[in-house]
Amino acid sequence: MNLQQLNEKQISKLYEEHMVIDFPKDELKPLKMILKSVEEGFYECLGLFEKKKIVGYTFLVRLDNSFLIDYIAIFPELRNKGIGAKLLSLIDEYLENADRIIGEVEDPTYTKDESQKQLQTRRLNFYLRNNCSDTGLRVECFGVNYIVLEAGNKLCQNKDEAWNLYEKFYKSFLPADKFIKNIKRLN
Repeated sequence: MNLQQLNEKQISKLYEEHMVIDFPKDELKPLKMILKSVEEGFYECLGLFEKKKIVGYTFLVRLDNSFLIDYIAIFPELRNKGIGAKLLSLIDEYLENADRIIGEVEDPTYTKDESQKQLQTRRLNFYLRNNCSDTGLRVECFGVNYIVLEAGNKLCQNKDEAWNLYEKFYKSFLPADKFIKNIKRLN
């Protein structure tokens, strides 16, 4: 398996056939925004390929030499087969020289639906088992509560440092009014 940069056609197809299913509507950026971000050079869309067939993907926001994992998924029919762990390992290799790598996972603490809570807890535990660490930072992003995780060789010293990086990522591509309205530190 390997990671390959996706072109505009591949990104659009992936978005329309998978991302709209893999992510809740309130967590999914418009395709137009993703494509514009790729064009502007601070957003990377990578496909996980097994031979010539795409089986998963990750989308990354780059700020200097740090990265925010914006989206990550394995196609549903291939989940629970170790492919997600392989994808995380390949991302680590791909970003081995990154200063910082952070990502978000839904915080099950805020979920009232028991099946959603179980799914979110399983997802969180998956990341923690696969070399991701909890920064201690909790945020609300566009109405969704997240735990901010980190990976890679250089970790944040504390949740204030994690917040400063998280804040820089979102301020780098959101207008100030949208940032103020939609991005909140919870702790």
